[in-house]
Amino acid sequence: MQLVLGTVQFGMDYGVQGGIKPSEERVSEMLSLALAEKVNRFDTASSYGSSEEVLGRYRKSNPNKAKEMHIISKLPPKALVDEPQRNWKDIILRNISRSIRRLNVSELDAFLFHNAEYIFDETAIRALQCVCGENMAKKIGVSVYTPKEAMKALEYDEIKVIQIPYNIFDQRLDKCGFFEKAEKKKVEIYARSSMLQGLLLMDPDRLPERMEFARKYLRRFLNICIEYQLSPLEAAIGYVGEHSGIDYVVFGVDNKVQLLEYLAMRDEKLTEDVKKTFQKEFEEVEEKLVNPVLWEC
Repeated sequence: MQLVLGTVQFGMDYGVQGGIKPSEERVSEMLSLALAEKVNRFDTASSYGSSEEVLGRYRKSNPNKAKEMHIISKLPPKALVDEPQRNWKDIILRNISRSIRRLNVSELDAFLFHNAEYIFDETAIRALQCVCGENMAKKIGVSVYTPKEAMKALEYDEIKVIQIPYNIFDQRLDKCGFFEKAEKKKVEIYARSSMLQGLLLMDPDRLPERMEFARKYLRRFLNICIEYQLSPLEAAIGYVGEHSGIDYVVFGVDNKVQLLEYLAMRDEKLTEDVKKTFQKEFEEVEEKLVNPVLWEC
């Protein structure tokens, strides 16, 4: 399993459980531990609060470790909204320049659309591709939210990286041939939301009122974990990490203890029986469960 450390928690409070961002000193400790454990890929975005600046200051203070770091960032979701197409290239170049400066890098490993609606416009794809021609990013890609967006992204040869939501509850991309097509096109697949913003680690009896709809699913998940003597973390990360169509698993942590727990899971494997049980149990779920945007509704 190839782990990628997500950094949204390093720049802002995040998660259904109301996580509080750690101090910069704690972040530095976690980054050093991750690198020591060969986790050298980091996922960030300009919309993740001060995340880019925090990573950039760490790189500046640790030049030897900085050489090992591979960083993906993203265009702000609304960067192109209400802007004429003729300005898109310049807007993208200005934004990636800011990210590069904040991150203290000369080139990003990849630069993604954070707003997947842009992949339905070829002009936007061509505009994003300019960052490769300017040697500001090695690859371009997109962070998607729905199967429709994921399948559309695969239509473009320029798109080399797709970040997808995937977890035990969210198996939508298994049903539409996405992984098979992505493998043929040699597109790198990054899976995020393996914990569904922390929902899979919560006590079903302590969910906030707005999340009551998830209680029945969470109880079923925990019952299977008990049956197979798995912790929720083992089950959730193992299910995603062993998927043959997923190249990297993006995960986020608030503290060093959580990071150590993830690192300990890297070599854990679920039995085929366990995986099939989860697949069958959650093959059909309501969309609200797998789309955090709808949780406030």
